[in-house]
Order: sequence, then structure tokens, then C-alpha cells
Amino acid sequence: MEDLYRSQFRLPQALYLKLKQAAELQHRSLNTELVMRLESTFSDAPAETQQPLQDIRSVLSSTKLGDVLTQKEIDAIAERMVKLTQPRKR
Repeated sequence: MEDLYRSQFRLPQALYLKLKQAAELQHRSLNTELVMRLESTFSDAPAETQQPLQDIRSVLSSTKLGDVLTQKEIDAIAERMVKLTQPRKR
């Protein structure tokens, strides 16, 4: 399990309600919404790409490969990944 720091923060009620609504719209927990928003402030990606990146991360984190790829496609990806991790021949 990854290292987590448990904390409590005091938020203005209006900000809490905005976060809660945003989390519900994205089908995320309040904690996940807060973490994603905080992480995006430290990202090297330009600000205009943050929301699309968050949306993609959210979809990918809840999608199983078998739901979008055939077994043949999964096998091909796995084979390619193995090749990419092998030392290059000179």
C-alpha cells in the first residue's frame, strides 16, 4: 500500500459544497476530487490541458482493458511492452 498522510483541513462551507458538487459530477469521491485538483497545481502540463487530463485519468482508472480491447489486442500490447523493455541491439 502506498504511503498516505491522513489529515483534516478546515474549508469554507461554500468551497466544500463546490468541491462536493464537482466530485459528484465527475463520479469521484470528495477525496479523489481534492487530490486530483491539488496534484494538477504541481503538474508540468499547461493549465488548459489539466481538465482533459483529469477526465482521461478518471476514465482510465475505472476502465478494465477487457471492456475496450479484445484479448488479441491485449496480447499484442503486452508483446510490444515486453519488446520495449528489452535492451536495444546495436
